[in-house]
Amino acid sequence: MTEKFDVNSWLKTYRDAFAPAQRAQAEALKAFERFARHQYAVAGDCLEFSLNAAKAAFAAKPGDDFAAAQRELGSEISTRLQKRAEELATIATEAQSSLSGAFADAAESVVAPARKKAA
Repeated sequence: MTEKFDVNSWLKTYRDAFAPAQRAQAEALKAFERFARHQYAVAGDCLEFSLNAAKAAFAAKPGDDFAAAQRELGSEISTRLQKRAEELATIATEAQSSLSGAFADAAESVVAPARKKAA
């Protein structure tokens, strides 16, 4: 009475068990990558603003010329940062929906077999 140990079914069981966690991890890494790229773009905008402000300070003549350049640069960075804030809200919303979908799928993969057994 020797039973053969089926390695393939054992591996399939573990693959099926960890698939939802692997999907959630992949979704989280995608969201983190998008967030990191967004932050890199914001840092680039701030650096560009700093360089333009320094150029304006050195190139401006005394008086209204410098104030006008600063006002223009301020409105430009304000517009860019507003767009970046909207992008960040979009990234957060999409990440939340994809992760909640992954968690819902994981919960369903656990609940469905339990329902079958109960029925």
